[in-house]
Amino acid sequence: MLNAILPVFLIILLGVAIRRYGWLPDAFFPSIEKFTYNICFPALLFSGTARLSFHSGQVGELALATLLPTALAVAATLLALLPARGLPAPTRSSVVQGAIRPNTYFGIAVSALFFDQHTASLVMLSLALCLPAVNVISVIALSWWSGTRADGGRIVRALAANPIILSTLAGALWSLSGLPLPAMLFNTLDILGRAALCLGLVCVGSGLVFSLQGLRPVALGLTSALKLLLLPLLAAKVCLLFAVSAPVALAACFYCALPTAPNAYIMARQMGGDTRLMAALITLQTLLAALTVPLSPQLLQWLH
Repeated sequence: MLNAILPVFLIILLGVAIRRYGWLPDAFFPSIEKFTYNICFPALLFSGTARLSFHSGQVGELALATLLPTALAVAATLLALLPARGLPAPTRSSVVQGAIRPNTYFGIAVSALFFDQHTASLVMLSLALCLPAVNVISVIALSWWSGTRADGGRIVRALAANPIILSTLAGALWSLSGLPLPAMLFNTLDILGRAALCLGLVCVGSGLVFSLQGLRPVALGLTSALKLLLLPLLAAKVCLLFAVSAPVALAACFYCALPTAPNAYIMARQMGGDTRLMAALITLQTLLAALTVPLSPQLLQWLH
């Protein structure tokens, strides 16, 4: 596991260094992130899932093994917030975001190094299944606690145009259709996909914020425990309870162990969340993921 996780963090640290020491212009990261998110990652996701040989039953298993733990984690988060009456409303919305949203870049890059192609593609499918749900929950939390009215139509349009969701679902449909795979097309997609892993991790590093100003240590620790410990434990328990297949269980536990998403900061800023807490959550969880993510496949054995 160390051989897989260490290169990931070295590339993340490269992103930190590039940003901190100004080795590249400030405009570099927004441009490269847009290119990676809209072109390279969709190429990787489509080619990976289109090559899969899976049946529709696995999709149902995966939905159960990821969405049910997510729903339980949301309930646990709301219960944990009940006694914290002095906690500001914007902070509450950021706690919800930090407890359920996954880092897509980190998940795709690390799963490609950790697992065989089949399991890694199931991780990609987990993201496609869960991203709509966690985005809607995050928007509802932000709207509820910030007083910002959410535009339901805008949310639906954004999810329907999400390249991560579209490319993964398109690849899954291609696989289920049984259509042949054109070699020229998939060789092109593979070249773009290889670029996605490096560029995505550099972008993750560039977004980390190492500042203690305005931190709420209890909220920071509780939210990180909910995301990195409780959610993967719930996933493992659900997988064992419903006896899902081994590849699906591995993918579900890995997905649920991912650190929180960098774009949660952008949503917090746009909709009145606690941006300082959100930035701290992203940084802390990304660093702690070096320990928690490699352990996620072992949870099934420990709880069995």
